[in-house]
Amino acid sequence: MKSLIGRYFFVRLNIVQIMPAKSILVILILLCYERGWCQLRDTVLHSMSSKPFFYNVLKGGDGKIYAGTSEGMFCFDGTTMSKVENRSGYLILDKNELPTVNPQGIKYQVQTKYSKLLPFPEEQRVTYHAGTDDFFYLAAGGKIHIYEILPFDVTYRSHSVRAASRNFVGTYSGIYYRGRRLDASHRFPGFTDGRIREINGKVFICYSSLLIADLHHGDSLPTCRLQLPKGFDFNWTSDILYSNHYKQFFLASTTDLVRMNEKLTTAESVYKVKDKDTEIVLLGENRGNIYFSSGKHLYFFNPVSNRSEIQFSLHENIMDGFVGSLSNYLLCSQGFYVVNRDGSSKKLATLNQAHTLQHLGGSEFAIATNAGLFRYNAASNKLSPLINGIEFNRRGLYLQGDSLFAGSINGLYILDARYLDDLSERVTNVNGNTSGSYKLLFGLLIALIILIGLLTKMLFRSRRKLKAIEADSGFPAAPVTTREDIERFIAENLAKASLKSITERFNTSNAYVYTVLAPEKPGALINRLRMEKVMQFRKEKKTASEISEVTGFSVLYVRKIWNNKQE
Repeated sequence: MKSLIGRYFFVRLNIVQIMPAKSILVILILLCYERGWCQLRDTVLHSMSSKPFFYNVLKGGDGKIYAGTSEGMFCFDGTTMSKVENRSGYLILDKNELPTVNPQGIKYQVQTKYSKLLPFPEEQRVTYHAGTDDFFYLAAGGKIHIYEILPFDVTYRSHSVRAASRNFVGTYSGIYYRGRRLDASHRFPGFTDGRIREINGKVFICYSSLLIADLHHGDSLPTCRLQLPKGFDFNWTSDILYSNHYKQFFLASTTDLVRMNEKLTTAESVYKVKDKDTEIVLLGENRGNIYFSSGKHLYFFNPVSNRSEIQFSLHENIMDGFVGSLSNYLLCSQGFYVVNRDGSSKKLATLNQAHTLQHLGGSEFAIATNAGLFRYNAASNKLSPLINGIEFNRRGLYLQGDSLFAGSINGLYILDARYLDDLSERVTNVNGNTSGSYKLLFGLLIALIILIGLLTKMLFRSRRKLKAIEADSGFPAAPVTTREDIERFIAENLAKASLKSITERFNTSNAYVYTVLAPEKPGALINRLRMEKVMQFRKEKKTASEISEVTGFSVLYVRKIWNNKQE
């Protein structure tokens, strides 16, 4: 079991957050007991189910995960369950290491070792767990908890992590030293927007100014220096490096490349930006030159001659870079480039909103963007995703040994640089599966469009055949109803004429009648023809009763019309 636990990443506080109170203490003891065989990786609760009732979970000799439930034995494929046997009960492994239902049947299994530590000793509970490389399964209290095992760890959750070093983490909400927040009482700033570098027993925190503190052995807090080097008058510093060759510090600010002596007593500007919209980006030291960028230009500064020269220019601003012995690698927002010593250049990869580069050794690079973390292999010329959909902060990458730290807007991601192949393959497979789902949906949509098109074509073809049959049969086409036809019908049926009687007579719709009679409405036409008939009969000395019978108006209304006309 110990070697098994070492293969997957054990669930830590996530379990405690969702498990019932009766099980928390047992699980904590279990975690402490097996801590030595656990790897530091994170987990996320993928699903939790209480139906059917889960008795236990175990891993078979075939590497698959099985669960004994009230509805039979189930096998897990990731988060999907499939029934393999109808018998219900606890599972055990047979002599072939394959799961089978315990022949003793369903019995209440009691764990007495830790019962006295439980909040409710009378309600003792056993916890069962098993796992694969990608998922962890925990059965307790009739429920199954399925955790997806992430191939990285995430700390400082809900913090926007801007920088990291061996002992420090810088966020927008404070600076942390070995997990302890440093505030104004420790003379530390409340945030950082630049790099944190630990150099020669000192820590340099770049923000709107520069903080320099001396590091101490043990758990003692760093001691901040109250005074900056003489001549230091620079705002918004972003990075600092130390030249072992020249025994000097070089600092990048928004407007200047600054040189400071080894004792940090003096500071002077050695280069000023020529465009107010650009900034200094420190790239490294090589062959006695300090390399930096400003806007679209790659510069090198020689401390002996005290001169800065442009070595290369790109068509977009340089965000970060790495200075190698044979080639320089430059990162821009939309692309990754290599500049060789002979002056030739090549675009290696197309990116989107990239900003930070970290050399991982050899031909490997990590690239942080606003939409994820990527790895680039210069030997294979391959760009592959590591973490998708996460906005990483600029200057938030830091490599310490085999651990790659990546600061994001919602925490600090910690990746094992030795296993980036597995991580990128896993992410690529997930994307490939998602892409396959999209392709399937797209295919179904195309098929539906084609089906609709075929049905429409068949409908038109059927209508053409029907018209042809009617033409061949010799039956005359249906006559077209005109306004004269409608007026004639109304005149012949003046007393009972209505819109409904018109549509029934001519076998047509209300809309068609309105269209034929436009702009006059059917009701207005009927009323007008009735009024005309009233006046005609009045001149002919017809009685009100006779007129009422022909027009449909009441006798009283006919007399009212007469009176109005006389007035």
